[in-house]
Amino acid sequence: MREIRQLLLGGAAVLGALALGLQASAEEYGFDYGGYVNFSGYGVDQDSVPGSDVQDFGFAADAHVRGRAKVILDDGIELGVRAQLRFESDEARFSDDSIRGAPRILDKFFIYGQHAFGRLSIGDDYGAAEQSGIFAPVVSEANRVDNPRHYILQDPLRPSFTPYAPNGAHLRTDLNASGEAFKIMYASPRLIGVEIDVSYMPELTRGLNDLFNNEHELDEQSNIWEANLSYQKSLGGFDFGAYAGYLTGKNEHPSVRMLQIIAPRLSDGAILPFSSNLFTPDDVQEYGAGAQVAYEGFKVGGSWRHTNIAGGGPLRDDNVSPPASTGCGQLGGCVLPNADTEIWSAGVTYETGPWQFGVNYANLTEQLPPFLDAGVTRHLTQNGEAWQGTVGYEIANGVDLYAGYQRYSFSGPTGGCSLAACDSLQADVGFLQTAISFP
Repeated sequence: MREIRQLLLGGAAVLGALALGLQASAEEYGFDYGGYVNFSGYGVDQDSVPGSDVQDFGFAADAHVRGRAKVILDDGIELGVRAQLRFESDEARFSDDSIRGAPRILDKFFIYGQHAFGRLSIGDDYGAAEQSGIFAPVVSEANRVDNPRHYILQDPLRPSFTPYAPNGAHLRTDLNASGEAFKIMYASPRLIGVEIDVSYMPELTRGLNDLFNNEHELDEQSNIWEANLSYQKSLGGFDFGAYAGYLTGKNEHPSVRMLQIIAPRLSDGAILPFSSNLFTPDDVQEYGAGAQVAYEGFKVGGSWRHTNIAGGGPLRDDNVSPPASTGCGQLGGCVLPNADTEIWSAGVTYETGPWQFGVNYANLTEQLPPFLDAGVTRHLTQNGEAWQGTVGYEIANGVDLYAGYQRYSFSGPTGGCSLAACDSLQADVGFLQTAISFP
């Protein structure tokens, strides 16, 4: 909470100083706010382990409230500060950051300056590769198979609700390695349909304390640069958009690690834990692309991502002391050498009057670290895919109702879901969601 107060007071002080210093040339002051609330109810039929208590019904909820204060000078320069708060249930935290200093309430906080030359912002926010990405169209932003905000599948091996992500498998095509960490970002003006975005994240932290020391814990990823090129154009009734993004960082304090892989033994098929070959966690690197076309109510598009973050989820920073690894204490989120995860998704939607209809698909292939089994080096994979069909209806301005069906299928080394391991699972999910946005 102290860091939250520091950020809020610091941003207010910066904006206040700018406003007072330039008061004589200020032309306009302003403030705006907004937000949304999502409520989802589910019926779930998923594979489970005998004796485990996997829920047949579930609920998820999240709410975001944002506010912005700004001053516009006589020469057109806009200076401002923006903050966003979030409130979420456990089932709505699947895509959250797992990084140091990530508060449960403060979602974004940054100051910015904007003019004809572009926009410069400093603070906690998504990076360039995430903000301007273009992905498959969806009907429901909360309930989708590519980077779901509400995710109801439960790990049957955990006593309380834990999102199911075998070997870290996380279906998302957005380049999100830097999460909403503290960063500096520049966005160019869009000229002839083209926009260039660049961001820099010095440390994987949501706070400020770690920015001013030279201590790097084992396998901590930092100095993350992101670049994004996007293009948008309307022609003959068609609206077209595409993007390509790249992200790279550095493992500031590499160590030698070994992870556990659960797989059937070659000799007799017994499910056993194996120790991976020794490896040094790599520098983070990911890249991706996407496109979308809209015409007379129809939208069709897709996206693709290649990353060396195991499973494709967010980076981890568990804030542990040496000799433990702060980023590779587990497989999911560890940056692996010579083992990549690829995810792609596609979708089509149609809107007519207050109605929306959509179909989406997502697919993941994750390479696991190699290990020795009776002298044989084995290279195994974790796979996942999901289908979704959704119907949406606008009840009133800012109030929408969604109903849909999702089919998940995961396939891992053991080929099953038991007390020994659960890396393969089938699940059917039906959902009903209410979304309210304001103002």
